[in-house]
Amino acid sequence: MTNLLILVSHSQTITEGLKELLETMVPDDHNTFSVIAAGGTDDGEIGTSVNKITEAIFANTDKEIFIFTDMGSAVLSAETALDFVEDDLKAHVHLVEGPFVEGAYVGAVQSTINRTPDQILEAIKEQS
Repeated sequence: MTNLLILVSHSQTITEGLKELLETMVPDDHNTFSVIAAGGTDDGEIGTSVNKITEAIFANTDKEIFIFTDMGSAVLSAETALDFVEDDLKAHVHLVEGPFVEGAYVGAVQSTINRTPDQILEAIKEQS
Protein backbone atom coordinates (compact mmCIF):
# COMPACT_ATOMS: atom_id res chain seq x y z
CA MET A 1 0.00 0.00 0.00
CA THR A 2 1.15 3.52 -0.73
CA ASN A 3 1.51 5.89 2.20
CA LEU A 4 0.62 9.56 2.18
CA LEU A 5 2.45 12.01 4.42
CA ILE A 6 0.47 15.19 5.09
CA LEU A 7 2.60 18.01 6.46
CA VAL A 8 0.69 20.54 8.55
CA SER A 9 2.46 23.68 9.72
CA HIS A 10 1.54 27.29 10.33
CA SER A 11 3.80 28.13 7.39
CA GLN A 12 3.17 27.05 3.81
CA THR A 13 6.85 27.68 3.09
CA ILE A 14 7.93 25.27 5.82
CA THR A 15 5.72 22.46 4.53
CA GLU A 16 6.81 23.00 0.94
CA GLY A 17 10.46 23.00 2.03
CA LEU A 18 10.05 19.81 4.05
CA LYS A 19 8.23 18.18 1.13
CA GLU A 20 11.16 19.09 -1.15
CA LEU A 21 13.64 17.75 1.41
CA LEU A 22 11.82 14.42 1.73
CA GLU A 23 11.39 13.95 -2.01
CA THR A 24 15.06 14.74 -2.55
CA MET A 25 16.64 12.82 0.33
CA VAL A 26 14.45 9.70 0.28
CA PRO A 27 14.59 8.01 -3.12
CA ASP A 28 11.29 6.31 -3.83
CA ASP A 29 11.74 4.18 -6.91
CA HIS A 30 8.61 2.14 -6.18
CA ASN A 31 6.16 4.96 -5.39
CA THR A 32 5.69 3.82 -1.80
CA PHE A 33 4.88 7.27 -0.46
CA SER A 34 3.73 10.71 -1.50
CA VAL A 35 3.78 14.03 0.34
CA ILE A 36 1.25 16.84 0.52
CA ALA A 37 2.26 20.22 1.92
CA ALA A 38 -0.77 21.52 3.84
CA GLY A 39 0.77 24.52 5.55
CA GLY A 40 -0.67 27.95 6.10
CA THR A 41 -4.23 29.14 5.76
CA ASP A 42 -6.46 28.82 2.72
CA ASP A 43 -5.46 32.33 1.64
CA GLY A 44 -1.71 31.79 2.11
CA GLU A 45 -1.33 33.46 5.49
CA ILE A 46 0.35 32.14 8.62
CA GLY A 47 -2.00 29.71 10.34
CA THR A 48 -3.55 26.33 9.67
CA SER A 49 -6.39 25.05 7.52
CA VAL A 50 -8.81 22.23 8.29
CA ASN A 51 -9.87 22.41 4.62
CA LYS A 52 -6.37 21.65 3.31
CA ILE A 53 -6.13 18.63 5.58
CA THR A 54 -9.58 17.21 4.78
CA GLU A 55 -9.06 17.75 1.04
CA ALA A 56 -5.78 15.82 1.22
CA ILE A 57 -7.43 12.97 3.12
CA PHE A 58 -10.49 12.69 0.86
CA ALA A 59 -8.35 12.83 -2.30
CA ASN A 60 -6.29 9.85 -1.09
CA THR A 61 -8.73 7.36 0.40
CA ASP A 62 -6.76 4.46 -1.09
CA LYS A 63 -3.66 5.25 0.99
CA GLU A 64 -2.46 4.82 4.54
CA ILE A 65 -2.29 8.44 5.74
CA PHE A 66 0.13 9.93 8.26
CA ILE A 67 -0.42 13.50 9.43
CA PHE A 68 2.61 15.36 10.80
CA THR A 69 2.06 18.64 12.66
CA ASP A 70 4.40 21.30 13.93
CA MET A 71 2.62 22.65 17.04
CA GLY A 72 -0.47 24.00 18.74
CA SER A 73 -3.32 24.77 16.38
CA ALA A 74 -1.83 22.53 13.68
CA VAL A 75 -2.66 19.61 15.96
CA LEU A 76 -6.12 21.05 16.65
CA SER A 77 -6.77 21.54 12.93
CA ALA A 78 -5.73 17.94 12.21
CA GLU A 79 -7.98 16.64 14.98
CA THR A 80 -10.86 18.75 13.67
CA ALA A 81 -10.30 17.42 10.14
CA LEU A 82 -10.56 13.88 11.50
CA ASP A 83 -14.00 14.74 12.90
CA PHE A 84 -15.20 14.93 9.27
CA VAL A 85 -13.80 11.51 8.34
CA GLU A 86 -15.93 8.35 8.49
CA ASP A 87 -14.71 5.61 10.84
CA ASP A 88 -13.74 3.17 8.07
CA LEU A 89 -11.42 5.75 6.51
CA LYS A 90 -10.32 7.11 9.88
CA ALA A 91 -8.85 3.66 10.64
CA HIS A 92 -6.25 4.43 7.94
CA VAL A 93 -5.42 7.96 9.14
CA HIS A 94 -2.71 8.39 11.76
CA LEU A 95 -2.10 11.64 13.61
CA VAL A 96 1.60 11.29 14.35
CA GLU A 97 3.01 12.26 17.71
CA GLY A 98 6.66 13.05 17.22
CA PRO A 99 9.10 15.59 15.85
CA PHE A 100 7.90 17.33 12.71
CA VAL A 101 10.97 17.19 10.47
CA GLU A 102 12.65 14.08 11.84
CA GLY A 103 9.34 12.24 12.15
CA ALA A 104 8.36 12.95 8.56
CA TYR A 105 11.81 11.86 7.39
CA VAL A 106 11.55 8.57 9.31
CA GLY A 107 8.01 8.09 7.98
CA ALA A 108 9.24 8.50 4.41
CA VAL A 109 12.19 6.15 4.89
CA GLN A 110 10.07 3.51 6.62
CA SER A 111 7.52 3.74 3.80
CA THR A 112 10.17 2.81 1.25
CA ILE A 113 10.93 -0.42 3.09
CA ASN A 114 7.26 -1.41 3.25
CA ARG A 115 6.73 -1.25 6.99
CA THR A 116 3.26 -1.64 8.47
CA PRO A 117 1.59 1.48 9.88
CA ASP A 118 2.35 0.32 13.42
CA GLN A 119 6.02 -0.24 12.56
CA ILE A 120 6.22 3.22 11.00
CA LEU A 121 4.63 4.86 14.05
CA GLU A 122 6.97 2.96 16.38
CA ALA A 123 10.03 4.05 14.39
CA ILE A 124 8.86 7.67 14.55
CA LYS A 125 8.23 7.37 18.29
CA GLU A 126 11.82 6.22 18.77
CA GLN A 127 12.97 9.59 17.37
CA SER A 128 11.24 11.51 20.18
